[in-house]
Amino acid sequence: MTALSDLFPDGPRVADPGIAPLDDHHTVRRLREMIGAPRESGASARPLANTHELIRMVDAAAHQPIPGAAETNGTAPSGRRARRRVDALALASGVLAVVAVAAAATVGAVQMATASPAASSLQSLEADEAAIQNAYQSLVSTRDRIIADVETQKTDAASIRAALVSTGTAPDPASSEDGASIAVTDAAALQTALTAVDAYADGLAAIVVPDLPAEYLRPDLDEDSLVEVGSAIDAAQGQLVAADAALAATRGVRTQLDALRPTAETAVSAYAASFAGAAQRSIARYPDAAEELHVTLTDAAAIVGSANLWSPAGIAALEDYRDALVAVAADQVRFEIDRGQQQNNTQQGSPPDQDPTPAPEDSTDPSTEETSGGDTPPAG
Repeated sequence: MTALSDLFPDGPRVADPGIAPLDDHHTVRRLREMIGAPRESGASARPLANTHELIRMVDAAAHQPIPGAAETNGTAPSGRRARRRVDALALASGVLAVVAVAAAATVGAVQMATASPAASSLQSLEADEAAIQNAYQSLVSTRDRIIADVETQKTDAASIRAALVSTGTAPDPASSEDGASIAVTDAAALQTALTAVDAYADGLAAIVVPDLPAEYLRPDLDEDSLVEVGSAIDAAQGQLVAADAALAATRGVRTQLDALRPTAETAVSAYAASFAGAAQRSIARYPDAAEELHVTLTDAAAIVGSANLWSPAGIAALEDYRDALVAVAADQVRFEIDRGQQQNNTQQGSPPDQDPTPAPEDSTDPSTEETSGGDTPPAG
């Protein structure tokens, strides 16, 4: 290796050959004039570098590229990188993924290449047919429920009307005439309820459920013919429109049916609420009946007021109240008969359950009777 002195044989600086180099001492003097004297350092001067030792170290580094590297396990490090181990599972997964992507791309390309307009139209036809089937099933279900509800409500209307009529009056125990009756409850409230029930029955009779449209059947067609498939799609869409219209009409009938009963139920509930007041008026009308019969009548009126008169239990409650009222009226008649008999017996001089007082025996001496010259008055 070449020393620094060998590299720069002309000294520290070489300027233009035509200009003589300045003296270093002159330069130092000029620097001191401009800047000032250098500071004194207390540190000891560093020894000059050993040029020969520096050359030796550079030559040694050239022969050993990685100086100072420690050996591991007594083996010199290899200049080549260790090869990574191949993972068989990862390799297989990657291969399968590539194969799957390639297969999907191939199938898609084949389908795109072999697809025909008729096949796509056939898929649209199948979708329309599925919608028709769902709409038809919904229409049949809604229509069947409406028909069943109409028949059930007709039966309910007939039952409640018969119950109101049969329990609205009762035979009059105080009359001997055939057909004589007494009002069980408020006649005006009964008439209002009957009018509402009759209107309800008339509304049920006026319900008309739409007929079902013809069930859809796919016509025979050539599935590869775009014209025939297109005609079938037009027919299916027309059938779907007809099914939707029939379903809308059926739902309108359901709305009409649901609006009928509330008015009748309100009138019947008002009639049931009138029984409490009717019971008090009946007690005032028949005050002489037994107290336990009055209590039974009041309890029966409370049951009617809280019952659902459209149910069999409600109809039974109406009948129980009617029977309780007849019992009260009959007991009042019995009381009046007994009171009339007692009055007749009092006017005749003795009550009917008491024997007449026997006349006392005649203890007068016949001689005394003749002496007095008069008849002895009969014993009173």
